[in-house]
Amino acid sequence: MKNPIIQIKNLTKTFETREREIDVIRGVDLDIYPGEFILIFGPSGCGKTTLLNLILGLEAPTGGQIIVNGQDLAELEGDALSQFRRLVFGTIFQSAVWLKSFNILENVALPLYLDGADPREAREIALNCLTKTHMQDFLNSRPYELSGGEQQRIGLARALVNDSPIIVADEPTGNLDSQSGHNLMATLRELHRLKKTIILVTHNLSYLVHADRKVAMKDGLILGHFTGNAMPKMIREILEEEE
Repeated sequence: MKNPIIQIKNLTKTFETREREIDVIRGVDLDIYPGEFILIFGPSGCGKTTLLNLILGLEAPTGGQIIVNGQDLAELEGDALSQFRRLVFGTIFQSAVWLKSFNILENVALPLYLDGADPREAREIALNCLTKTHMQDFLNSRPYELSGGEQQRIGLARALVNDSPIIVADEPTGNLDSQSGHNLMATLRELHRLKKTIILVTHNLSYLVHADRKVAMKDGLILGHFTGNAMPKMIREILEEEE
């Protein structure tokens, strides 16, 4: 068996307020393998987005360990952590942020510009990524001229420009209609066939069929994993329990 591309060991995250401490992640263990399409789901507030932020190094854990592509994230900070994140992860979130003065091609090429790439080469790479997400006909448009679904596919193209091995998507279809969401999921499946590791966080259970493995979360804990399209009865019953 391949070695995991992400190893999460006894991970915890506690947020402190004036009145109390809130345990958001409570002892999570999870291995994710190269080329796997993994879907993390659960009710709102279960900790799935916090888990994703910890994997990306956007939040520091309270305890435990995260190893990504052989690198312990605790050993990195500041610019080194940011550079590692750009090289290893391509990210797409529920709402993309664009530079209004840039057209689509320039917005997609922006991460390469920031890394000092030759502008002509950066634009060629951006065009290739837009082609992969079927958005190559909109190069000179402005992102805000397009629909939400089209903007998300542009965001996915931007996530690809560094050829990162891991694509992370946090509720990327949350603001989309059903057809746009279907189109985005189809594009993610195409990238999966190109051997990208896909991590999708969602509350939409209709997307379970797209993933190799499904991870159910509730109250900061992982309830279990499954690989088929039918959710195991035990997990379904726990998720449906009254709080």
